[in-house]
Amino acid sequence: MLVIAGVLLAAGITVWLWQPAPPKRVVMSTGAPEGAYQLYAGHYRDALARQGVTLELRPSSGAVENLQRLRDPQSDVQLAIVQSGLIRRGEDTQGLVSLGHLFYEPLWLFSTGSKPVSTVTDLIGKRIAIGAPGSGTQVVANAALHLYKLDEPPTRVLEIGGPAAAQALLEGAVDAAFFVGAPESPVITRLLSEARVKTASFERAEAFTRRAPFLSKVVLPAGVLDPPLDLPDHDIVLVAPTAILLARDDLHPVIVDLLIEAAREVHGRGTLLNGPGVFPNTLPGEYETSADAERYYRNGPGFLRRYLPLWTAVWVQRLLLIGLPLLAILGPLLRFAPGIWLWRMRRRIYRWNKELKFVELDMLEGRGNPVEHLQLLKDIDMNLLNQRVPDAVSPELYVLRQHLRAVLAQLEKQIATEDRQPAG
Repeated sequence: MLVIAGVLLAAGITVWLWQPAPPKRVVMSTGAPEGAYQLYAGHYRDALARQGVTLELRPSSGAVENLQRLRDPQSDVQLAIVQSGLIRRGEDTQGLVSLGHLFYEPLWLFSTGSKPVSTVTDLIGKRIAIGAPGSGTQVVANAALHLYKLDEPPTRVLEIGGPAAAQALLEGAVDAAFFVGAPESPVITRLLSEARVKTASFERAEAFTRRAPFLSKVVLPAGVLDPPLDLPDHDIVLVAPTAILLARDDLHPVIVDLLIEAAREVHGRGTLLNGPGVFPNTLPGEYETSADAERYYRNGPGFLRRYLPLWTAVWVQRLLLIGLPLLAILGPLLRFAPGIWLWRMRRRIYRWNKELKFVELDMLEGRGNPVEHLQLLKDIDMNLLNQRVPDAVSPELYVLRQHLRAVLAQLEKQIATEDRQPAG
């Protein structure tokens, strides 16, 4: 019974600690087909595929829609890249966790005038593309325009972004266009290489980041784009939100590990805006960092993951999860089980020993009915005769029967003596 209770206790602990196996499919919301989010998500998909996990990519209009999908309880999206600054201060982010900041997403301001825009106020009265509805570009562009009161006539804002905004700028349909994206993004790369497109350097970048703490000041160094041609020919100062790998808080820990490994592989080598080792990181932001992500950044992959293939490590871990509680509980039980079993065997004998002592005491003190006592002792003797006990307890059974036979003989002698005495 004790062993059964131990097994049930171990089973209860195992169920409490039990974690389902990692899913073989994860859904990620990305971004525009030609954007950086889609580009990087493709690298994550390849990295997870090598581990037997399918990362299904869902294109979107951008960071805002990605966040909406993650917050929608009816959506099957579990993961997305979002832009810092989309959440208002104090807004509820329950159910969402950050797996790390991935890269800077600078705010670019391109124009086609004779000279680049030097301050945002140069845009007064211009036609400005501020990004598509639902895009992170529109969030940051609106913040910049509102700060300088350029979100009202005579300035005109047009809600177009991505390749459409780039094409509108090159065709003269807009005078300037805001974009948010890494220098490696196809649209940004295209516009940086166009000689007739001017790139603004934000002279008030420091002031802008103080008013919008989700932004950082970054510098695109002179000559970094094309060293032989010295492009750009001067440092370009930019402000940048960061891209965040955001997930629902129930994402499996093993998937979290795989994603961070992929992020380190993709972003850890540095970019044109930062050196190696800066990203990914868990710097404070609008979202709470996943506890599993914190563990991975601090300690790296678990012991089994370091030396075994993913799915082998997963199943070994699950077997250990079952085995260790069983060993911890059943080990001591099995150690004391023989003693407990012998004690239970001895109890079968000792309960008759108690009855024998009562009869013997009554006989010595002349109490009770000797004939009834005699019958009781014969019944006990018959029970002991039929008792099956292990060899370790046999000597004790033998001693008890010898004692019983002695009392029985004495009792028979007493009855015989009383029968020979004359009545009255």
